[in-house]
Amino acid sequence: MQATTTTPQPLTPNQLMAFNALIHRLGLVQHKATIVQGATNGRATSSKDLFYHEAKELITQLNLQQVKADINTEKINKMRGKIMYYAHQMNWTKTNPAGKTVADGKRIDEWMIKFSYLKKKLNAYKYAELPKLVSQFATVYKGFLKNI
Repeated sequence: MQATTTTPQPLTPNQLMAFNALIHRLGLVQHKATIVQGATNGRATSSKDLFYHEAKELITQLNLQQVKADINTEKINKMRGKIMYYAHQMNWTKTNPAGKTVADGKRIDEWMIKFSYLKKKLNAYKYAELPKLVSQFATVYKGFLKNI
């Protein structure tokens, strides 16, 4: 009796588009060949050579990574927003073109470069660095309130 082997089903055009879109959205284009190689146990480096089941698993994993990135972005924006709020409360403000008073990003960045614990602009702080920065800026705000 002869054993029959079946060739795995190739990926679909929709899978290829979804995979490539996720790779681009997550900024992983330069690692694409390595990702494919890992998913295929070294069999391929091109996403066009993925099998259906490999593409399905990769898309699932990349979607999870996208969800995590979105959650982190939301948390990052919340922490930066807290710093902007403190700055606004301390009258570190300017009037925007629409006539609205907003936190002065330039003044905040100048302070960040000079006094923050990593000496870089607010938007250069990564997710893991922001909690300490928010605490540092909260201390500055508390000092401001004491001096009123």
